[in-house]
Amino acid sequence: MKLRIFLSILVLTAWASATQLTVSTYSMYNGGTGSYDYRDFTYVPCNGVCDVTSAPLSGGTGKLTDGVTPALSWYQYGWWTPWVGWYTPYTNETNPIVTFNFGHTVTINSVTVWVDNTIGYGGVYLPQGFSVDGNYFAIPFDNVDPNPRAYTLSGLNITADSADVQFFQYPGYWIMVGEVTFNGTSAVPEPATMTLAVSGVALAWWKRRKAH
Repeated sequence: MKLRIFLSILVLTAWASATQLTVSTYSMYNGGTGSYDYRDFTYVPCNGVCDVTSAPLSGGTGKLTDGVTPALSWYQYGWWTPWVGWYTPYTNETNPIVTFNFGHTVTINSVTVWVDNTIGYGGVYLPQGFSVDGNYFAIPFDNVDPNPRAYTLSGLNITADSADVQFFQYPGYWIMVGEVTFNGTSAVPEPATMTLAVSGVALAWWKRRKAH
């Protein structure tokens, strides 16, 4: 009986631990193209529009959640860049919104975005900021460091099955986004968390059996 209680507590603790949340799909208006392809051409399912500027994408995933945080700036990869880029004339001067779906209810503690800054080279600057379901994070203007970097908005405590992330850009300029990650807790255990819990259960069972 005590073992069962211990195992239940172990599994529940593992489920409740904060971890990186898995995005099942995201939807948005596609990026654009210029010297290189800044559209989400790895998006699956593509439905023939993943390489079409400003086309609506939905029901799949692509560059923004592939686990790749580009170490180099957008122009250093050539045509097949891992960055998604939006240019205000292509978005009708609106700030792009990406809706991330988790497939079940989660609690989001923090969101990290990976963005590029080439200080105006190629028309690319850092975003002015980004928001998560209306919670705004201002990004300081940087005219010195021309490198990619991450920004994290924490302390959110948002419970939902989806989240809107909006990027605010300077009029007439591009923004480049390489990755978006979410940290929090899930009502359904993430695969890595479930593996950890099962391993703990197996180890406890083996020790109990050995003791007898």
